[in-house]
Amino acid sequence: MSASFALRLVAIVAAVAAFSPVAMAASGHEDVAVPAPAEQAESATPGEAGEAASAEKKADETDAHGKSAGEGEHAAAPEGEAAAPPPPSLWPEVPAVETAKQPYVLIRSLRAVQDEVASGSTEAHARQRDLMRDLSREMRDLPVGVWDDVRNARAATYFVLSGGDPAVLKLVLGREKTPYLERRLLKGALAYGEGRFVDALGVMHKMEARKLDPLLAGMVALIQGTLILKKEPLKAVAFFDEARLLSPGTLIEESALRQQILLVAREGELERFDLLASQYSRRFPRSLFAKSFRRQFFAGVARQNFKRASEWISRTETELMKAPPAERVGLYLAIAEEAIKGGNVGIAQFAAGKARDLAQPGSRSLERAMLFEAAALVVTEDFEKGVQALNALDVSKLGTSDRDLRDAALRVATSVGKWPEVAEAPTNEKPPESVGRAESLLTKVDSLLEGVPQ
Repeated sequence: MSASFALRLVAIVAAVAAFSPVAMAASGHEDVAVPAPAEQAESATPGEAGEAASAEKKADETDAHGKSAGEGEHAAAPEGEAAAPPPPSLWPEVPAVETAKQPYVLIRSLRAVQDEVASGSTEAHARQRDLMRDLSREMRDLPVGVWDDVRNARAATYFVLSGGDPAVLKLVLGREKTPYLERRLLKGALAYGEGRFVDALGVMHKMEARKLDPLLAGMVALIQGTLILKKEPLKAVAFFDEARLLSPGTLIEESALRQQILLVAREGELERFDLLASQYSRRFPRSLFAKSFRRQFFAGVARQNFKRASEWISRTETELMKAPPAERVGLYLAIAEEAIKGGNVGIAQFAAGKARDLAQPGSRSLERAMLFEAAALVVTEDFEKGVQALNALDVSKLGTSDRDLRDAALRVATSVGKWPEVAEAPTNEKPPESVGRAESLLTKVDSLLEGVPQ
């Protein structure tokens, strides 16, 4: 090799070394591209290339699963065993419809309206019926893929438990990706929506509401209490307590509180009744259901189907004072009517007298109050006074049921005031054989006493 050729070779090697990535990085040239792993592998030895390819494949697997193939729930199954399928995603990465049309978003409007109803909005109560109808139509028209999102399955459950169309749930139950717990709850909600309450209770009574999604927890506890109300009232009270705890300030709490109050009243728990009634009056004073609830309570007092009934009169007065003045006349009339039907004369007279004092002169309420007061009198010693009052009523101001009550009271008064008829002895009938034998024996006895030979 000549000296000139050797010098040229050394110069070429030095130039190549100067433009290598390490040298360029050291000299501040950061814009030079570093060869990719595959490019590096082409110039590597076969052993080095194999190791690089293995590392690259392992990195790809790690990126795809979020962890190495030997870690976590996606680890490879032992040899000879089939790998378990990954659990379904709670909601799909790509939604079936836009967010505004997702059922879990649509159901928010229903919950807002329900809270307005609990606050006393009559407009919201009317709007709720239209909203339920619209939601039913919108949910039925959605693509079936929307129900693969567990949030939408829960929204459909809440919708049906709120009184919505149960046909919506049949669409949801047809999806295979619905988790087991959600599927079980869906079946219970469908049974409840279709009026199959025994089936609904069988599915739902052992569910732990506190472990459910917050959207459904309070509603499920409320339905559990409602379903078991007649069978196990004390257990129902516990369910209602849980519903109130899980959904404070909502229509769910309002409904649970109303049912609890009636239950503790029937059991004669006066102290707890006072506590719960006070909470209801303080938290939901303008609820649209407050009026019907008070009527239910006072009807129970009038029928005396509560334990310790004699102690309810004072509490009736206390509760009535919480009602608006314009409502009290109607409540007293409702008590009087229920008491008449239940045969509780004392309560009927008390309530009818209160209603008469509060009613406006010449009003229909005044006429009804006098009707109930007179109807109560006809079964007492003052039945004649009751008859006079019944005949003096202005029948044109009474409804059909009140007229029927007046006619029934007059018939009772007639029966009470009539002396019982004395039955006349039969004349031309042949006496029984036993009577004939008795008369024959008596004749023989008389003859023996008189000394007549037989």
